[in-house]
Amino acid sequence: DAPSLPTTSKMAASVREKQTVALKRMLNFNAPPLKNTAAEPVWKVLIYDRFGQDIISPLLSVKELRDMGITLHLLLHSDRDPIPDVPAIYFVMPTEENIDRICQDLRNQLYESYYLNFISAISRSKLEDIASAALAANAVSQVTKPSTDQTSRTQTWTLSWTP
Repeated sequence: DAPSLPTTSKMAASVREKQTVALKRMLNFNAPPLKNTAAEPVWKVLIYDRFGQDIISPLLSVKELRDMGITLHLLLHSDRDPIPDVPAIYFVMPTEENIDRICQDLRNQLYESYYLNFISAISRSKLEDIASAALAANAVSQVTKPSTDQTSRTQTWTLSWTP
């Protein structure tokens, strides 16, 4: 007997599972999610564009987001009030319009810290635009080098700001 090949549905389930694990890691500040669910999660805000929303929505329910400490999930280009004592996790395409809005958020000091996750590769010039805005807003105390998740193909940058 020859070994059976994985079925298409099993392969799809495996890809979906890997994507879900990658998203949960991203939503946990790019660290493995805690196994102990009795621990209180760190409260945070999720900011996404339509592409990010389309990726997250079929994989994670609102309850799962809440269980991970996501108190609000908002579109990047919506009107948002400052929440200066809460970190924000961004999950967006690195478009010019999105980068401009992230820079505006930095200038307005909307959040305690900014975890930037780009759905596709970001150009050096766009990254420099973000860095300039962060420096101008005095919003950088730590920059973490990017990690690229091969499963989800996201690039992650972290900007922390403590007044």
